[in-house]
Amino acid sequence: MSLPLNESVLLESRTLRTSALTNFESDKALSILSKAKAIIFAVWGGSGWATTAQVAEYFEATESAVKELYRINHPEFRTEETKTLTGKDLRDARQILCLPSKTSQVRVFSPLGTLRIAMLLQQSEVAAQVRTIILDLVAAVPSFTENHSPTPALPPVEQRLHTFVQAMKTLAELTGGRLNPYMEQNCFDFAANLIADYNRQSLSGTQEKWMGVVNFAEIELGKKVPLSGTHYRGHLGTWVRTFYPHLGDRQETRLVNGVQQPIYVYACHEPTVAAGLTKAIEEFFAHPSPSAALKQAGAFARKSLVTA
Repeated sequence: MSLPLNESVLLESRTLRTSALTNFESDKALSILSKAKAIIFAVWGGSGWATTAQVAEYFEATESAVKELYRINHPEFRTEETKTLTGKDLRDARQILCLPSKTSQVRVFSPLGTLRIAMLLQQSEVAAQVRTIILDLVAAVPSFTENHSPTPALPPVEQRLHTFVQAMKTLAELTGGRLNPYMEQNCFDFAANLIADYNRQSLSGTQEKWMGVVNFAEIELGKKVPLSGTHYRGHLGTWVRTFYPHLGDRQETRLVNGVQQPIYVYACHEPTVAAGLTKAIEEFFAHPSPSAALKQAGAFARKSLVTA
């Protein structure tokens, strides 16, 4: 059944929370938070971060409530959304984040991580306001689950067309004019609704699912792909292109770190491709030194493509 993106769905669905965050850069996330209530992120390491206590204060919730929410839902937080500061990182950030001198470690959240907190925190009026702002930006494009039963009723086609046009304007602003595969899927489905004026049940939206390998690993397999280290995301994309080229060679331009870049996307709706990506990702993380294996295979002799 095709479900509208509403507050209940945001609170309940990890996949839709991540999908809603996909098009937000840090600056846009900060803008959304600031519309609900003033918030300040201290700039450390080139990015804005706030401590758990500061996030709790923003949402007018207890620090223990935010800690418990993170404990329960920590697998869905991505590297760019939260981190634990220890050692040198903690020393460097201590004065900037106004941390007590005896603190041995501290968890911090970026604007994107704070948006995810807002989509999880139920007992907070501020979080509810933030969810409403997010819905105003992305809810016009319908979200859906794997059950594709016909929708009992639809608004008039003129109303759906108007909503669709407004959604496209908003998405163009967020993505620099280029939609990612998640939104393309939803657009195809919604367009199918628009032309099904008298015979909705005879039509079905697209079931295609085009994803980058990092998206597939994090969303479908629940694996966090780090931004640096021995198993960082750039090497994961190169691993698939080097050892599993038969999985496909489709490319698209996508907004990555504020810059439009070409990436590889894969037909994850096809069972053989999804199984191949799963095998490739498992092998990548099981290998003690992926970079050494890639170097031996000659992968770095040619220019690698960004994979998201």
